[in-house]
Amino acid sequence: MYISFSVPPFPVFIKGGEAMFRKGMKHFRRTFSVFDFLYVQKGTLYMTEQDETFVVREGEYVILCPGFEHYGHEPCDEDTHFIWIHFSIPKYDRVEKQPYGWGDIIEREATYVDYAQYRLFIPQYGKLKQAGMEAMLQHIVREQQTPDHSLTQQLLFAQWIVQLQKQMLHIPSAAEHVCAAAMEYIHRHYGEPFDMGHLAHALRLHPDYISRCMQKTIGMSALQYVNDYRLKMAKKKLAATNETVAAIAKQVGFEDGAYFSRVFKKMEGMTPSEYRRFIQRT
Repeated sequence: MYISFSVPPFPVFIKGGEAMFRKGMKHFRRTFSVFDFLYVQKGTLYMTEQDETFVVREGEYVILCPGFEHYGHEPCDEDTHFIWIHFSIPKYDRVEKQPYGWGDIIEREATYVDYAQYRLFIPQYGKLKQAGMEAMLQHIVREQQTPDHSLTQQLLFAQWIVQLQKQMLHIPSAAEHVCAAAMEYIHRHYGEPFDMGHLAHALRLHPDYISRCMQKTIGMSALQYVNDYRLKMAKKKLAATNETVAAIAKQVGFEDGAYFSRVFKKMEGMTPSEYRRFIQRT
């Protein structure tokens, strides 16, 4: 099933965040007035919409449509971390048709007085395959204390929707391949001191080229992504273990626990200890 709609106008981002269901919990039953996007970072969600069931595993997503009852039909087998986004689309269709190329997407070319019009076909259920798609989601839902934050969220969400469409139709570029290789290296070595030279040596590429590829693909430098991934792993450890903040800081690559706490608060809006208490209450 595909959710099909014309752009512009783009879907409107309403609210989003990161959450966790403990083992044995499941999504409550409701009929929602807007779209509910769920992306699983770790674990599995068992969701039903009307009579259709979805098993949403790590790296996969489901988009639940407004006006249809949805609920968790089975409890989580393990602690399950996920990103949720509520959004709206002024007018859309649920279709079986699958687009095969950009020729199926373009409805109208731009002229000197009229804008180009596209019809997107977003899979209701799928897997995020392109490098950086999860990082983009985290960037969208992360709260920032800036006056333009809500506007930036709208722009980032529109960009992410386009990337999701391109994932269906697009052969990965050289930059995306380099970015994926760099991210894989970082995932293996995030607990060690980060050195751009070591990354460049492992990939046999110039550091500046790697940085350009990552910036182009996910909108972050290598160092920004390292810190982003370290915080992601720290959040999992804070939620799943009773280890001290200082111990977790070292495990994820921060030698200085105080610096880790400052970075964590700047990015998440709360200290590691406050985050742990918040997760334990939810």
